[in-house]
This record gives sequence, structure tokens and C-alpha cells, in this order.
Amino acid sequence: MTKPPCMVIVRYVLPAIRAKLAKELVEKHGFRSKEAAEMLGLTQAAVSQYMNSKRGQQGIKLIESSRNAEAVITELLDKIVNGEFDFNKEVEYLCRICEILRKDEVVSFEGI
Repeated sequence: MTKPPCMVIVRYVLPAIRAKLAKELVEKHGFRSKEAAEMLGLTQAAVSQYMNSKRGQQGIKLIESSRNAEAVITELLDKIVNGEFDFNKEVEYLCRICEILRKDEVVSFEGI
């Protein structure tokens, strides 16, 4: 069955991005899960699930297969850590990552 790229992105890539961001904020930047949740606009329970690999794992390989996507995620993380992130721009980052993954042929109109 053919899946549009947006469906693949929302189902697999968005949770993977959130998982990577949550883990980075907690493990590498020393934020508490509650703080990470507030920074990401998520619940503390969601962050806990990301931290315990209960969410987002299916898309991790997709984003890790693209250095360019990883670079955008790192840029996003830096903005979040520095308090420069605007949730109104979340879709812009997701679209940028999607475009990169499609260009790198990680995600296509045929789905994963």
C-alpha cells in the first residue's frame, strides 16, 4: 500500500525526532524530564516514554541515515536549549527534515 510521505513522517519521523530531542535534553544537557517536556511542548509522561524507548524507535533509523537531517535536528536542539525555539516554527523544521529525507531517498511516495 502506498503511503504519502507526510503520513510516514508523522507516524515514524516526528516521534523519532521528539525521542532524540528528549534524550539529548535530559542525558546530555542535564534537564529534568519535566523541564524537557515543557521545552518540547509535551507531557512528562510522553517524555518518559521517549526516554524509555517506548515511543519513536521505528523512525530513529530513518533520521539517523541522513547526516543532513541530523544536522537540522541538532540546530533545532540548540535553539531549544538556548530558549530561541518558537513552537510556531515546529512545522517548518518538520517540513525541512521531510524534504531532506525525501531528497536523500529515505522517505518516498511509496512510504518506508
